[in-house]
Amino acid sequence: MVPGQMNEPEGSELLTIARQGSLDALHQLFTLYESGLFRLLYRMLGNRADAQDLLQECWLRGQRGIGAFRGDAIAVKAWWFGIASHLALDCLRQRKRWREEAQLIGEQELDSNPDEVDKLAAIMGEPDFRYELKEHIAFCFTCIGRTLDPTEEAALLLREVFEFSNAEGARMLDLSEPAFRHRLSAARGKMIKSFNGLCQLVNKTGRCYQCVTLSDFAPEESRGVLITRIEPANPCHGDISDALLDGRIAIVKAANLEEGGSAKLHTAFFQSLTVREESRDG
Repeated sequence: MVPGQMNEPEGSELLTIARQGSLDALHQLFTLYESGLFRLLYRMLGNRADAQDLLQECWLRGQRGIGAFRGDAIAVKAWWFGIASHLALDCLRQRKRWREEAQLIGEQELDSNPDEVDKLAAIMGEPDFRYELKEHIAFCFTCIGRTLDPTEEAALLLREVFEFSNAEGARMLDLSEPAFRHRLSAARGKMIKSFNGLCQLVNKTGRCYQCVTLSDFAPEESRGVLITRIEPANPCHGDISDALLDGRIAIVKAANLEEGGSAKLHTAFFQSLTVREESRDG
């Protein structure tokens, strides 16, 4: 069976039993989507510990809410993702948005701190480490996502990365469909503007310094494929900026930011960014 999928009769039977109070049946439904829910939470928050905590809370809220769920087995996935989305939104509304230049500031601080450089080298020297640039692109996508209004970030991820329909995304976020589309459009526009100003992979000034530096710093045997440009998802698209964002999103969807070869590196980067951005004045 493909992860995240269940045949309808089996799902309907589990749902019926779960509504009757079976935690085992409910947990089977939850397990089906658990990795995807963690992926959403991690990519919305940019903080592994927070994502793990909210995943547990998602399970607990599911227990409390399954009796009132009136959808069918096909709608269970969107129901779980709606719970996770609201948990992430509640969390983000209590946090500061990150600055566009947060990664550049972090890079400068790292370069000037020998102890931090040594920690980076230790992570990259571990036997199972592999620097995958597509994972770093996904990391950057989350960092820029954290500069957005939380609802805009949620709309972008639900529609573009997790491929829910506009109607499903709107229901998950308790929005009208036109309001959901407006937030999605705003998020896309802001992401395009940010990447055009920051990312060397789209602004035609050459290879990304941060990406290249990290790749060069990694042991040679631990370096993945180096991407030198983001390619438009559809070269015939009328708006090249939109096509380039779609090309980036395709990489982000395919990247295993959560458990890939450079996961420990990006977890450390996220931790540092979280402390810096959310404890700053102003």
